[in-house]
Amino acid sequence: MSLKSGIGVGVALLAAAVIVAFGLLAYGGFVRQQEASTRRLLADDLARVAALLENPVLGASLATGSAPGFVVQLVDADGQMVLAWGSDAPLPLVAPAAQVLVAGRPHLVGSAPWRDAGATIRIAHDLEAALATRRELARSLVLGGALTFVLAILVATVAVGRALSPLDRVAAAARTVDPATPAPIRYDGGLTEIRSLTDALNHSLAAIGQRTRAERAFLLEVAHELAGPLTLVRFHLIEAGDRHPDDPQLRAAAVAAHELLRTSQDLLVLARGELERPVETHVVELRALLDQAAGEYPGVAVLASSAGEVIGDRDRLMQVVRNLVRNGVQAAGRPEGVRLELAADGDVQVVRVVDDGPGLAADAPATVFERGVRGGSGSGVGLAIARQLVEQHGGSIAARSGAGGGAVFEVRLPSLAARLEAPDAGS
Repeated sequence: MSLKSGIGVGVALLAAAVIVAFGLLAYGGFVRQQEASTRRLLADDLARVAALLENPVLGASLATGSAPGFVVQLVDADGQMVLAWGSDAPLPLVAPAAQVLVAGRPHLVGSAPWRDAGATIRIAHDLEAALATRRELARSLVLGGALTFVLAILVATVAVGRALSPLDRVAAAARTVDPATPAPIRYDGGLTEIRSLTDALNHSLAAIGQRTRAERAFLLEVAHELAGPLTLVRFHLIEAGDRHPDDPQLRAAAVAAHELLRTSQDLLVLARGELERPVETHVVELRALLDQAAGEYPGVAVLASSAGEVIGDRDRLMQVVRNLVRNGVQAAGRPEGVRLELAADGDVQVVRVVDDGPGLAADAPATVFERGVRGGSGSGVGLAIARQLVEQHGGSIAARSGAGGGAVFEVRLPSLAARLEAPDAGS
């Protein structure tokens, strides 16, 4: 459940509890006041009728000043009705006053002694009108409570939405933070809690940025320390290989030194933050990149039906091809086990690097481009860099097992024509 939903439910429950409590208190207070008023009127009528019977007044009426539905009866000591006013239905002897049914209708009935011989005065007030008023009040309270509840929910929804909108903006800003170069999140609102949260996030982002810069500095130092000796080792191995061309151990050592040197160059790319820099676009022929990569690994075959023109950064696209070819050679164990293919698929230029190595594990296509995951026998850096560079060029990269074994790495890039026809091609 979201914070908005949780607050909304809480407000709804609170509003319902307040409305129900108010309705019960209002209805209960009205009923108590109505009953007290009716009992006072009944007591006054009993006293008035008793006084009138004790001291008759010419022209006086027993019903004067009483409520509608007034009934008065005089009953002697033997229970015989001596006088009936308002209704002939006998009234029960009730003391103190109580609500009873008289002729099927609710009445408040009370009695008082009359004379000294056990006779009584019995008076009843019809309560039908009073009960109807209660029902009308109950309906009004229910309707008013429902409308108030709906209005409270609407007001609360708007208020909660406005109150939490700064939090949504902070969350949206946090989602756009680049982990490689984390920038602080701005918050200009006045809510103390959200400002505190933003300050905590900015503190964490600053720590992440400091840690990232420290790691890059260390990685840059390590890469430089590796590059110098590896370059020298590779140079001497190549010279030794030229003097002893039939020595397979020298050839293998030269290849290994070459691969280590490429890995150190990948580390330099990461350390310098080159992947975060904008792409410098030019017209690039993918066929030329494939030929150059194949020339670095004699024995790699190239199958291309066109030049494969795209818009991009030649050096970065060359690094993509080189990393994929190196991964394929490492997987196949020899350059002759790798084939480069270039073909057009509508508005997309497709580069495939196919090897006849052991293939990919079942879960490899989903994870092989993650940093630290080894696609073949490499360091787990080259494929992650390749994916990021391809995505910078608006393309995509995927891996799968080949139909006859081995692995296939496929890069799809928008063609030159497609980029020129795009609405933002000139931007």
